[in-house]
Amino acid sequence: MLLDSKRWTSQLPPARNAAQHPPSFLSQARTRLHPRRPLWQVTPGEAHPMKHPLSALTLAAGILAASSGASAAVMTTSLGNTAPGFNDGDTPALVPQILAAQSGQPAPFNAGLGNEVIGPSATGAWTFTYAPIADPIISATLDIGLVDHDSAAAGDQVLLFTVDGIDLTSNLNTLFNASGGGNNEYNVYQLDLLSLAGALADGSASIVLNLQGPGLQECLIFLPGCDPNNPVSATTFNGAHYIFSMLTIETREGMPPNPNDVPEPASLVLLGLGLSALAWRRRRNP
Repeated sequence: MLLDSKRWTSQLPPARNAAQHPPSFLSQARTRLHPRRPLWQVTPGEAHPMKHPLSALTLAAGILAASSGASAAVMTTSLGNTAPGFNDGDTPALVPQILAAQSGQPAPFNAGLGNEVIGPSATGAWTFTYAPIADPIISATLDIGLVDHDSAAAGDQVLLFTVDGIDLTSNLNTLFNASGGGNNEYNVYQLDLLSLAGALADGSASIVLNLQGPGLQECLIFLPGCDPNNPVSATTFNGAHYIFSMLTIETREGMPPNPNDVPEPASLVLLGLGLSALAWRRRRNP
């Protein structure tokens, strides 16, 4: 049976007149507590919550990285005196500065090595021991502080430099020749050892540092080849004082060793957000 729309609508109760029937106190309170605003209604000056889905995705990625990302850990081990009382570029006196800095230190950081005049040249070896490293190594450096290594003299002053048997002689010679090395000068050099991460992970690092001439020496009348007009003369041998050495290794804690590991739940959530944002953009721009 078909209904007569006009007849049907005429039978409806008249519309509520606000003037005749003012809203009750309860309905006013409901309106104040729950204003009838559409979910995605935007007021003037307010950004649409879905206008930039990729920005939301970027924020989600940042939160994920901050919450689930791995943290870094730094391990430092040293031998010798890392605070000798003089700074890089200084020329400390043997007495009392150098002797005081080396007092009580382990060999070869406890005394002068070699002799410029009568030989031999300085030689030294030492070993760092620490807990084996399981996490990935992301940075490794070796600092060495020396006095009177004379790299300002002609030629190369490093005869042999190895770390865990790996020859890095040319690396240290490059640093020596680039700066410092004046007669009786104290200098600190830092080498990048990240390429040796595999060798360093076992908890032990053995260092060998042997120097060679020519060295530098204050000109003394009885020294062969001494030039009275030059206060410093070259010598056949090269003695030195090894003041300290420090190994610093930085690791990334919690990083999965296998890049094919199953993604974490948070990663799956981020992937879902990305796919949802892409689908939204496709619907908006057919």
